[in-house]
Amino acid sequence: MKRLRLSRPGAKAFLILPLLVAVLYGAWRGYRSTVGDPRVLLFDEWHAGTRILDREGRLLRELPGPSGNRGRPTSLTQMGDRLVLATIVSEDRGFYEHDGVDPVAVARATTENVTHGRLVSGASTITQQLVKLLDHEGRPHSRGLREKFVEAARAQNLEDEVSKDTILEAYLNRLSYGHGWVGPEAAAEGYFGVSSKNLSWAQAAYLAVLPRAPSFLDPVTHPERVQVRQAALLAALHSEGLLDEDDYRRARAEEVTVKPVSRPFLAPHFVEKIRSESGVDSAKEVVTTLDLDLQRETEGLVSTHLASIRDEGAENAAVVVVENATGNILAYVGSANFHNEEIDGQVNMIEQRRQPGSALKPFFYELAFERGHNGSEMLPDVPTAFGDRGSRAYAPLNFYGTFDGPVSAREALAGSLNVPVVRLLAEMGPETGLKRLHELGFASLDKDASYYGLPMALGSGEVTLRELAVAYTTLARGGEMTALRMRKSDPPAAPKRVMETSTAASITEILSDPLARVRGLGTVSALDTGFAAAVKTGTSAGYRDAVCAGYTRERTVIVWVGNADGKPTRGLTGARGAGPLFTDVLRIAMRDVSSPAQLYDKGLLEDVEVCPLSGKRPGPACPDGVHRKFAHGHAPDQTCQVHAKGSRLAGFGSEVGWRCDPKGNHTMVLLPDVYAEWLFHKKPGAPGLDPHGFPWFLRSKVAGCNASSPSDAALLVRVTSPAPGEIFLTSNRSNGTPKAIEVRAAVVDNETAAPLSVDFWLDGKVVARSKWPYSARIQPEPGEHELVALPTDPNIPARIERSRFVVW
Repeated sequence: MKRLRLSRPGAKAFLILPLLVAVLYGAWRGYRSTVGDPRVLLFDEWHAGTRILDREGRLLRELPGPSGNRGRPTSLTQMGDRLVLATIVSEDRGFYEHDGVDPVAVARATTENVTHGRLVSGASTITQQLVKLLDHEGRPHSRGLREKFVEAARAQNLEDEVSKDTILEAYLNRLSYGHGWVGPEAAAEGYFGVSSKNLSWAQAAYLAVLPRAPSFLDPVTHPERVQVRQAALLAALHSEGLLDEDDYRRARAEEVTVKPVSRPFLAPHFVEKIRSESGVDSAKEVVTTLDLDLQRETEGLVSTHLASIRDEGAENAAVVVVENATGNILAYVGSANFHNEEIDGQVNMIEQRRQPGSALKPFFYELAFERGHNGSEMLPDVPTAFGDRGSRAYAPLNFYGTFDGPVSAREALAGSLNVPVVRLLAEMGPETGLKRLHELGFASLDKDASYYGLPMALGSGEVTLRELAVAYTTLARGGEMTALRMRKSDPPAAPKRVMETSTAASITEILSDPLARVRGLGTVSALDTGFAAAVKTGTSAGYRDAVCAGYTRERTVIVWVGNADGKPTRGLTGARGAGPLFTDVLRIAMRDVSSPAQLYDKGLLEDVEVCPLSGKRPGPACPDGVHRKFAHGHAPDQTCQVHAKGSRLAGFGSEVGWRCDPKGNHTMVLLPDVYAEWLFHKKPGAPGLDPHGFPWFLRSKVAGCNASSPSDAALLVRVTSPAPGEIFLTSNRSNGTPKAIEVRAAVVDNETAAPLSVDFWLDGKVVARSKWPYSARIQPEPGEHELVALPTDPNIPARIERSRFVVW
């Protein structure tokens, strides 16, 4: 057999070629070791957007990620085989055979490009494209020969470290399909409204060709371009045996329809609040507490209500709805129209500080109830100047500028009377009232108590609707406060008890009584929800803000109506401006509550009969009694002293021509001296005030009415000034000595003044001594005090009527 003999040049080439290959391979391996691999970049999420969902998983808004894209990363198995196979056939048929670089494709591309004298074909594998995406975060960049070598080397390095499926999943999730949609899931949902795993073959091929040129192949503006490439890809899938004949024919015949591009922009203030408050940058999906159906209906009711009061000067409104058991925010309407610049629609009025008016009063009454007051207690709604500061004295007026005289605390609260609640706050002290508001979450009240003063009782301090929602939710929960939640993933806050359960129930019982509102508000049908609900309205100074707040056991609703720029309305009150919207929203908020619970546990309150005027147990002279609810231990145990039997005098012995007479045939109403100025402006006997026609007098002006009982066994020594419950606001002298106030007493034996000396005892200590006319000046420190007058001679028996008053 002949031996094969190589020519000298051929022999040299035979020997040199393997050596050259080995040198090039070694050099390439060395080069690869210098460029690293992009494994760590697989964890970057620049391509992922964030989907904000309602509590049922419905899309509120899709927020772009750092790259401006709205990607929805998903696993390879969830993408569905059709789109995955279509993408491989379209981009890199040898994906599962090569090591990151396809030499056959490189040779083919090189030949075609040399033949045509220009770049007509590329050879980048899926792995190389992924490296490019990872290294540049999907941004366009120039690619020279050096960059191509780097990509190839890093692609092979990546293939050495991770699986093919990992590479394919990362690649698909970072592909841009146009219109900001990155990844199969976002594209399938955006263009067709389906998940990627549910795409038909026609739809899968349609999407698979888009990443090559997302702008040129825009399905919205150039669907015909996409259809040409889709048809070619379907043919390729058929020729590869991935589509049988029947599937191929069906795919070719299917008409692919792209739905209009839409980007939901729902509950805008709610979404913006979540972004600013809790952050969403690291989350792919945020499931919120919002009920989208309730949100949409509430927005519609806001628009309808504002249209109905268009001529009243109110252009804006805000509403928040809370699920009381969890603190979940169910609806959150920050303005009437987010996009309306004329009303400053992008300003979130739920988070703005505004005056709530009388909507703050329930919290001061609840605090007073904890300290011994109760709902039936008779409070003076009379002209009152708080303080001895000349022109600076604070003299609150009621809404209509009138005063009702004696009024029960329940009617004063429900009817939004001003003087009674100011008296209660003055008695407790503004510091105490402000402390309670802080405990309820009113962080907006960030000044000290001296800044707000007694007007704080009327809602002059500015708070947010969200803070009101927390406070009213606390009442609805029986005095137990919980934080409001916007994200379902947020753990429930530990509840905190702020109020006594029974006194919170007392406030709820009062606010849910429509008859209690009549005296101050009249018959307000706008607040009638058709079911039991506690409701309170508020109107700010100058009619700038109309507020209505209320709750059932299950839901709390807070409504504001006004103008974002603070422009006054044309006399809109909380009842008329916000009340109708409140009732409409509460009705739809309660629609999914199949079995509404009672507003409070009935066992918390006891039923007691009282005199409707004095609020005490009915006495023998009381014409009737009413049943009222009281927290256990808070019911009155004294008998009514306001109604008394009497008889007329024959022109002497009394300033008013009447005298107390247990055997008399007439009934009188006898009021303490705190009502003197108010009664002074009425006709004698104040005709028309009493539903039974009884005359009304000051007790001190009626003969024989000073004894607390008919016994004649002892003198009666009665403190006549300060009147019980009177409040003094005194400014300290420069030397720190409290300012003096005058105290007076009356000594009566039947109807004859006794000539003796009396001592004035303040809080158990003698502070003054006086003979007739029994007056002195004392200098009490700020606080609550008890004043008693007793005969100086301890051997003289006497009955006493003491006075409790407040110096502030």
